[in-house]
Amino acid sequence: MAKTAMEYALGYLSRYPKTEQEMKIILMKKGYDGETTQKTMENLKRNDFINDEKFAESFFYGEVVKKGKPVYNIKQKLLQRGIEKSAIESYIAQHEEEIAQGISEGIEREIATYKKKGVEGFDIIQKLMRKGHRLQDIKSVIQKKQEEGGE
Repeated sequence: MAKTAMEYALGYLSRYPKTEQEMKIILMKKGYDGETTQKTMENLKRNDFINDEKFAESFFYGEVVKKGKPVYNIKQKLLQRGIEKSAIESYIAQHEEEIAQGISEGIEREIATYKKKGVEGFDIIQKLMRKGHRLQDIKSVIQKKQEEGGE
């Protein structure tokens, strides 16, 4: 017997967290009609199985705060996944300090990795900027390292 849209969605969400937009696309591709998909989405949201705000917070925390990835890149990924710009901006405003710390640590790790590979000076800055890091953040980390005597 075929799974209901709700059963399919819950099974999928238990393995892969998704945004509302992504889940709608998945259900439609699976062959569920518009009305069934809409009712399923309402049920998922009502029971908090899909919550774009929580998804954005978790994704942002993992990618920027923990991994130190550039804010711009993660912001773009969230926008592509259907998260509203206002929700992203709100999260950034509420967690500025944590984000700055995460980015700083991420840049420090990347600088150390590049130095192990024999990359030096301006080449490191260029590589970090190509990855999406802001020059201001890179300079801040380098300046901090120099003040600590690490460079």
